[in-house]
Amino acid sequence: MRSFSLALAVMALPVAAALPQYNLYLTDLSKDLSISNRIKINEIPTYINQPAFSNDGKSLFFTLEQGKDAAVQTDIGVYVLADKKQDVLTKTALSEYSPTLLPDGLGVSVVVVEADQTQRLWKVDWQGNSSLLKTEPKGVGYHAWGPHQDLLLFILGDKEDNHTVRYLDQDGKLTTLATGVGRALSWQPGTQKGYYTQAKHDQLYLSSYDVKTKANTQTELALPAGGQDLVWWSEDILLVSAGTKIYQWQVQGKQEWNLWLDLSKECGTEISRFALNKARSQLAFVCKA
Repeated sequence: MRSFSLALAVMALPVAAALPQYNLYLTDLSKDLSISNRIKINEIPTYINQPAFSNDGKSLFFTLEQGKDAAVQTDIGVYVLADKKQDVLTKTALSEYSPTLLPDGLGVSVVVVEADQTQRLWKVDWQGNSSLLKTEPKGVGYHAWGPHQDLLLFILGDKEDNHTVRYLDQDGKLTTLATGVGRALSWQPGTQKGYYTQAKHDQLYLSSYDVKTKANTQTELALPAGGQDLVWWSEDILLVSAGTKIYQWQVQGKQEWNLWLDLSKECGTEISRFALNKARSQLAFVCKA
């Protein structure tokens, strides 16, 4: 068995299944990378995950478990920073995951587990109205928007080894980039290059796809043990969380990760996911309960 786990790769769960429990924190981040003013978004541990800041940094979106007595169901939650108040953007009978800012700024795209268990991309506007965004492909687990209305997609397979990363261009053409992949999808700022992770020798390695040249490259850079999720700090610095720490890799530097931020005092278990606002002045991170 592989040493990494996708940790709930947005798959429909049976009625009796329980979602893992987390806490979501919001902190200020200074230029010297010190953190302060930590706020806990949720009152009690629950499934609260996949944070994403609004473009203006005034709101934080996330996936939020709703109810404990029936089938597992999630909505898209929102925390308004000025009001210090948690609310929901969606409140439906379906489950929504992975809120991601739409390129046009008119809402978020989400993965919806439909009534027949089909998983596709939907959009939700700022009033909470939802509609199907992409009829195909089905089986979407995660997604990331590129610079030209294009997408990197994590598509669920029948088992972990068969999960794929695919590229969907703005005209709807779908290209499979790799099989046996991790959940991370991230576009390098200022480029047409998308990054993802691919399994090799029981580890996840960094890979990239250059839309302009159509070059698909697997590097020799293995992620730190337990690392999965990728966030860009700048055009040339990529971050990954692993355990209670966040590491950095410089694109033009050596093939190695160096410590960027130690959150062991703020999270004594492990960090699931994290997000930065555009100003790089605030950090949201998910801590396993």
